[in-house]
Amino acid sequence: MAMSREERIARKIQHTKQERLQISEGVPSVNELRTGVPVVRATTEGLVEYTKYNNALYKKVLDRADIARTRTITTDKEVDILPIFQVYVGSTQSNMAVGSEVDLQFNTVSIDTISGYTTSTYLYTISASGIYYLYYNVTMSNFDSGMTAGQIQMKDGDGNYFAICRLDDKEFTADSAYVSRNANAIVNFSVGDTVKVTYYQTGGDAIADIIQNTSSTAGAESIFGGYMITDVKSSRAAGSAAAEGSGGNGHAAS
Repeated sequence: MAMSREERIARKIQHTKQERLQISEGVPSVNELRTGVPVVRATTEGLVEYTKYNNALYKKVLDRADIARTRTITTDKEVDILPIFQVYVGSTQSNMAVGSEVDLQFNTVSIDTISGYTTSTYLYTISASGIYYLYYNVTMSNFDSGMTAGQIQMKDGDGNYFAICRLDDKEFTADSAYVSRNANAIVNFSVGDTVKVTYYQTGGDAIADIIQNTSSTAGAESIFGGYMITDVKSSRAAGSAAAEGSGGNGHAAS
């Protein structure tokens, strides 16, 4: 049976209204909804889509779009990929310089979900702004007995240092002794920032080595890694995002 002019106009108006989805507060009642016409509400669960069918209410909690996650398609599903990496020393780095900063050569990749680490420069480059958890464990040997002190640390592209570990001449008993140091840090990063691990020695000869990963009884592990905790860089950044979402001026209070 052909639709009347009034029915065609009513259907057109209904479809036009659905083109711009309105978001209201609170959980709707069944009587508020029309069968098959979804609505989105802001609730304590976040944004929730509700649909009425057979006089019953159905809901779907909407996932937040996370710009820090890269979407990829597998054979049967779409999955999120977070920035995660871990690299290690695949061949011993020997005779490190004295009196100048040396980049530690983590030259083998074991995990790198977004291909952010470069084995030629020993740098990890940030692909998504956010808060990152970083760590290292370094095994060293062949310290010169005349060494005054050594220092292992992470360093970003702006020259900031963190996760600093110090060694002094009381911490090894012979030139060939193994000494391991590990540290971690939580750091705010922006896209394009870089981070690496460096070593600085004062005093003695340039004979100290970074030992490659081994699993013998005289085992050693020299690794560097990290992963993103969240794409919100700070409470100030979170406040700015909230202000923008509510129509504010985008600036958080100091």
